[in-house]
Amino acid sequence: MSGRYSIFVALALVLSLGAAASAQSLPILPVPEPQPFQAISAPVQALAWAAEPDETGTPGGGPTSTEPTGPAREEPMAESSAEPPANQQAAPKSDAEKQKSLAAAAAAAYKGVYYDNQFDYLLDPAYRDWHLGESLKRNCVGGVGMLDIGGEYRARYHHEQNMRGLSLTGRDDDFLLHRTRLYGNLEVGDRFRVFAEMIDATSEFEDFAPRLIEENRADMLNLFGDYMLLDGGNGELWVRAGRQELLYGAQRTVSPLDWANTRRNFEGYKMFWRGADWDIDAFWVRPMNLRRDEFDTPDQSQQFTGIYSTYKGVEKQKFDLYYLYLGEDDAPTDFQFNTAGLRWEAEYGRWLVETEMAYQFGEYGTADHSEGAFTIGLGRKLAGMPWKPVLWAYYDWASGDEVIGNGYHHLFPLGHRYLGFMDLFGRRNIQDLNFLLTVKPKDRLTLTAWWHMFWLQDRNDVPYTVTMAPEVPTPGGSKELGQEIDLVADWAISPRQNLLLGYSHFFSGDFYSTNPSPPVYDGDADFFYTQYSLRF
Repeated sequence: MSGRYSIFVALALVLSLGAAASAQSLPILPVPEPQPFQAISAPVQALAWAAEPDETGTPGGGPTSTEPTGPAREEPMAESSAEPPANQQAAPKSDAEKQKSLAAAAAAAYKGVYYDNQFDYLLDPAYRDWHLGESLKRNCVGGVGMLDIGGEYRARYHHEQNMRGLSLTGRDDDFLLHRTRLYGNLEVGDRFRVFAEMIDATSEFEDFAPRLIEENRADMLNLFGDYMLLDGGNGELWVRAGRQELLYGAQRTVSPLDWANTRRNFEGYKMFWRGADWDIDAFWVRPMNLRRDEFDTPDQSQQFTGIYSTYKGVEKQKFDLYYLYLGEDDAPTDFQFNTAGLRWEAEYGRWLVETEMAYQFGEYGTADHSEGAFTIGLGRKLAGMPWKPVLWAYYDWASGDEVIGNGYHHLFPLGHRYLGFMDLFGRRNIQDLNFLLTVKPKDRLTLTAWWHMFWLQDRNDVPYTVTMAPEVPTPGGSKELGQEIDLVADWAISPRQNLLLGYSHFFSGDFYSTNPSPPVYDGDADFFYTQYSLRF
């Protein structure tokens, strides 16, 4: 317990500095040089009243609205960034244009990981708007530092029918999830910063035991220090040590899992380069073991390491290349999984495309491990129609194996975004043909309809839950797992408030009535939820 209290003392010290700065009305520092803490492969989510709305209709526009909403899209290039001729001055922006730009920055300030939040728009003397919590951002501390304090409160109600637990269970439940996050970000000069973030997550009114990802009382999500090793002409090299969340690409392999009430984090080290064309991360961490009423500790039996790079040098395109290693040496079956992957997304006029593929090799117990997964998606903006509809078609595939548990391992993904909002399946031994439609009846309202059709990839293997556990012990029966319909309404009440309403239905397939392993629940399932989030 002493470790927990010492960390809370450190966080309290950071927050007290911010309170003192606000109380004494210390002067705001001049606008600093751009910092490297930009979101890693995460799109800007400017809200519609602040800028032109995003029409890509990309995956994830539903129950993960506080995170990047699907494949990242490059912002349109400015008409010209060149200096005007010596005898000609650039036309200044009108006040309306300036205010619109600042409003867009305010709407996009919160990122998928809060250590990437951007509040430098507050340092612009032209900014005249106000949003909750802004008085606690970009405050001078002792003339040498800059402090941000903020956080989030989120509440979500669940009505689950025949799905309480993992996958189809035949159990019903109604319950309420609460989550509070509070962070402090202290930047000292141009080379050093400390970031601390705590979380309190709880579940109430349930009939059955909460899932592991639903409760974590008064713990630390992030507690790390950053130091800049090199300030080069084309970028900066930084090193990070401590507890930290990780978010990469479209989050199919590495994600903080924002849909979970607790979020996912790690402890270890990271070195990262932020450049004009390339972002490159190299890290070595251990996953954290969640404990509801005790201080979380790293899992000493697992190590997760890798290199993740993103190339941004082509307009309206992005390329991700990565190598990731996950090893376990203290489980009923030890494993060493090496994953090499690439991802490409692009926009050509009204056509949108995204593909990601990964090859995985290594060992699973005494068996060789050679597996793979890929995603292919094609989207289209439907011009000339009301409500700005965008339609996507996706095919997801992940290999299975005759050795139960030796199929493709999805690592640490945001599976909730891509394999149905009911979280019935993990990315192993599965095929998913799905169609996504998003429309915007109003600038602040997005409606999503998503239809999934699931099959097993290998009849000699079984389906798996989101924790990579087999749903049944014995293969056999039909390959048809079923179909899922997801309907979501996402209302952006303000740049700091969101309201979600969602309903999902799973039509159980023939697998559940033909598999020989009892007990197997073979009925349909329903999921209704509503979520309110407030950031400050």
